[in-house]
Parts: sequence; structure tokens; C-alpha cells
Amino acid sequence: MSALACVELKSGATSADGVPTDNDALRQALYAGKIYRFAASPASLKLVAAAVALLDVEFTAPGSTDAGKIDAHRKLQFGLSPKELFERMGKVRKAVPAAAELQALVFDLIAELGFDGKANALDPARLRAVSHLGHENPLAAPAYTAHRDTWYANPQAQINWWMPLHDVGEGETFEFFPDYFIKPVENDSQDFDYDQWMAQVGWQSTNGAKAVYPAAGASFAGIGPLPFGCKAGEVILFAAAQVHQTVKNVSGLMRLSVDFRTVHLDDHAKGVGAPNVDNLSTGCSLVDYKRL
Repeated sequence: MSALACVELKSGATSADGVPTDNDALRQALYAGKIYRFAASPASLKLVAAAVALLDVEFTAPGSTDAGKIDAHRKLQFGLSPKELFERMGKVRKAVPAAAELQALVFDLIAELGFDGKANALDPARLRAVSHLGHENPLAAPAYTAHRDTWYANPQAQINWWMPLHDVGEGETFEFFPDYFIKPVENDSQDFDYDQWMAQVGWQSTNGAKAVYPAAGASFAGIGPLPFGCKAGEVILFAAAQVHQTVKNVSGLMRLSVDFRTVHLDDHAKGVGAPNVDNLSTGCSLVDYKRL
């Protein structure tokens, strides 16, 4: 995947001018606050297909012509009760990180962008589902708050990878707030401890335990949001320290995407990464990341 297939994510961006082709330079640019969108590639499209195939296993009736058709899965909330959809989608969400072949594709994808699999630790790829009008469910409120992933005890050297399983418009994704990349934001990350979180809650858990979801405080004005849309299999790359927020999906269809995270181990060991301007969380998620 070459730099010519990539564009810096910013208002009015139309070319790949200035996009680093060297991986060291690319990581440093991300740590400095750049956000990039890479075109779909053979590896990213295979990863999309693998995720859709797992949805097919759970939701496609034998002999159905809907197998592999992502639009059918995007309409699931209109044919199933909320309880059944939550339980069955939960099965798929657990199947994705456990699928060895799918997770192997993650290493193929990062290699296309010049990331050395042996030099990076990876958090497994996970499936995300954002329902039409999902923000109206009070239980889903934490998913719509503005936050930095670093507030969840993620390393400052962490890079987030996000891709949709289908084409998405600006009203179906999330927004960045790049003006706050080096500006402190009031938040409650001091209440988040990674070890305690994993022992009591865990990611994509349904155990109902009371949890702390670090978020921007009431004073956060959200000035200068940067929305984006992209095609199926395109990859959004950004530092975990970027402030971002899921938009309220009113598209009429469910949004389905896959994301994962990489941490360059040498950068982390040397303290190289995005600036920490307001993260007070304790512990470190890196202990659970995978290595080749």
C-alpha cells in the first residue's frame, strides 16, 4: 500500500502530498497528530471479507442468497428484538478476536503499510456495531462520549487502525477533535485502572459490572470537529491520544467496522509517542497485546 494510495485526513484534503513512505517517519507523524486514510488494499479487503463471513455464520440462513451481502447484516436490528440482536451480535464479537485466520490477516495488513510484525505488539482486531439511533439507548451512552484511548491505560505509542465493512458517510463514523491533540481536556481518567478494569469488567463484556468509562468532562466544547467518510476496506490510522467521538447514527442502517491497535515496542520502551497532556489512568494494556 503506497503513499500514493493515502491522504492526510483534514478538511479539503485531496492528495497524498507529504504522506511519509518510511515507517519510522509515518509513526512520528502520527505521534505528532497527523491522521491518515489509506485506500483499500488486498489485505484490508480480505480482512473485511473474513469479518463478514463470521457475520454470515451467525445471521445467514442456510441456502440464503444474502450470504456475504453486508447490507443484509446492516438491517438486522429491524428484524430481531434488541435482546436477540445483542446476544447474537455478541457471539460474533467474541468470535472475531478468536478467529486465527482473521487475526493473521491483521499482520498482513500492517506489513502492507511498512509495520514490522516483530517490532510491534497488537491488540486483536474487534468487530464494532453501531445501531441506527443507538445513542437513544441509555446503556450505550459511554460509546458516544468524547475521549482519548490513552485514558484507558493505552500506551502513548499506540496507533489505532479502523476500517468499515461497507461504505460509510460522515454521519456514520466518528469525529476527531485535532485542536485538542496537545491541549488538555477535563476528564476522569484518574479513576481508570487497567488491572481493576480487566478483573471486574473486561472489553466487550456483558457481565453488567459497574465500570468507569473515561470521558471528556462537561466543560468540553468540542470545537472544530473533523468528520470523515470512507469506502469499505479503507483504513483510518491515528494516534491513540487523538480526541474522538462516535457520531449519532441516524443513517437508517447499522454501522459495522473492525479496528485494532499496534504499539511499536522500541518506541514504547524509549518513551517515544504522542504527547501526554491529560492522561492520568494507571496500569498498561500492553501486557495483553499479542506479539509474533
